[in-house]
Amino acid sequence: MSQFKINFVNSICFLGLIVFAAGFQSTFWFQIFGSLPAPWVWLDVILYLILFRRPIEGIGLIYGLTLFVSPFTSMRLGVLWMICLIVFSVISFAKKRVFWPGFRYFFFAALGANLLFQLSYIIYSFAFENNPVPIAFFQRLGEILVSSLLAIPVYSIATHIDQWTDKEFLPEAGGAKG
Repeated sequence: MSQFKINFVNSICFLGLIVFAAGFQSTFWFQIFGSLPAPWVWLDVILYLILFRRPIEGIGLIYGLTLFVSPFTSMRLGVLWMICLIVFSVISFAKKRVFWPGFRYFFFAALGANLLFQLSYIIYSFAFENNPVPIAFFQRLGEILVSSLLAIPVYSIATHIDQWTDKEFLPEAGGAKG
């Protein structure tokens, strides 16, 4: 299969995964768990693309996929893009320093990405919106923890998609080079 077809099929699969994750967060979660804070599972999909794609490909996919996530959130598209760009920049910076492939690293990266996303959104809201979002510490903490725990199945599904579509794996290890 040509590289273009591989990338196209892989992107379509990730589009399906992110729409499923956003739908899970916005509707299905509340049907099962009631008022328990919904996890940001789609952010775990975005994190996978940040960690396992080349920067240009990753940022293009992230910007494209957030178009499909935006209707599932209460954020405007521009705000969502800006915060995803912040998460992309910080996680990419951290990835260059410390990286090892595997679900343990992905879990801790998801914990950091979810925390960074929440903090960025709160800071943006207090700085630029007339009616800022409430801090709701325990609710946000619950979202961060549950999203990070659900990152493990997201990692498993995403790696299966990459294997099924024969997408090349980027074994970019960070840290000291020896």
